[in-house]
Amino acid sequence: MNKINLKFFEHKCSRAFKLGSIVTYKWIRKQFVNDVLESPKLILRKMKAIVSKRYNIIMSVGQCRNAKKLELSEVEGSLKEHNAKLWDYAAEIRRTNPGVVDGWLGGCRKVIGVDGCFLKGVYRGELLSAVGRDANNNIYPLAWAVVNVENKRTWKWFLDNLMEDHIGGGSGHGITILSNGHKGLFEVVKERLPDVEHRLCARHILANLHKKFKGEQYFKPFWRANNCTKV
Repeated sequence: MNKINLKFFEHKCSRAFKLGSIVTYKWIRKQFVNDVLESPKLILRKMKAIVSKRYNIIMSVGQCRNAKKLELSEVEGSLKEHNAKLWDYAAEIRRTNPGVVDGWLGGCRKVIGVDGCFLKGVYRGELLSAVGRDANNNIYPLAWAVVNVENKRTWKWFLDNLMEDHIGGGSGHGITILSNGHKGLFEVVKERLPDVEHRLCARHILANLHKKFKGEQYFKPFWRANNCTKV
């Protein structure tokens, strides 16, 4: 009886299949929705490598480019639709939250936290916000605004509107403002609200301290000093 050559039956198929003509960029887009949203600057060659590793499929850079472009265009389109409803959103906030300022004046601590953050994506700029703390130590939103850049001029405009329209004007007597120490904001508070108590956020102070003095050994002494009621 002749021996069977088993090598003849060895399975030699590759695990990576080139199915570019079958699998379209629309299919890739569906698989990469979360990836693109989390990393809009995802490199195309890296995206191609992920497809190959994750699905054992070889796609072209062009297909990955089209998939990413489609997803970003849909995201940007939805953002434009949402931003077009901004005035309706403001009207609904006023309708469903009557007496927001009266609530802050009547039931919250006279402490206002102000800060700014960058806006990324289709609509760039910076978001300025002011929040308070209610009797349960929860955040109490007061005001927010979108500006082109965070500087002395925009902070003056924001604080002027906040004090005149919401807090009843004045020089800030009896109010404490908490900020991250932005230079423009610091100058505006001194000029616009001479009687306010201006204090800096401890977390930002610690972050700046950590840039010069590395090591976690500084954390506990810092917070002990921060919580101390006596000097």
